[in-house]
Amino acid sequence: MNYLEFIELIGRRGRIEKPEDASRAVQATLETLAECLPGPQVKRLAERLPHEAALYLNRADRPEEFSVHEFFERVSERSNVDKPVATQRAWAVLSVVEQQLSLEEFNELRAALPKQYERLFEFAV
Repeated sequence: MNYLEFIELIGRRGRIEKPEDASRAVQATLETLAECLPGPQVKRLAERLPHEAALYLNRADRPEEFSVHEFFERVSERSNVDKPVATQRAWAVLSVVEQQLSLEEFNELRAALPKQYERLFEFAV
């Protein structure tokens, strides 16, 4: 899947009308996800995404520890939308990300996150 297809699918799943808003949701969600994942998971995830999306997975040395509520707050701030909208858009992004991974890769991604992050994968879009 190329980046345009990736963005279009996220737009449909998240009911996002403008491609630039979908792109902003991708950036905000992936940057935040990269902050809480260990390096090996970030690298594997980057390898499975379109290059333009993978660029958002840069992060510091160590994963940060923050709550799932903080995750959605950070996505909200980065994408400049309120938290309910950011949450729905993050779920859309993560549902499309899941499609890019094998079941094993997806389970590894989930296992690398704290248990409370299971909420990230409740794709209620």
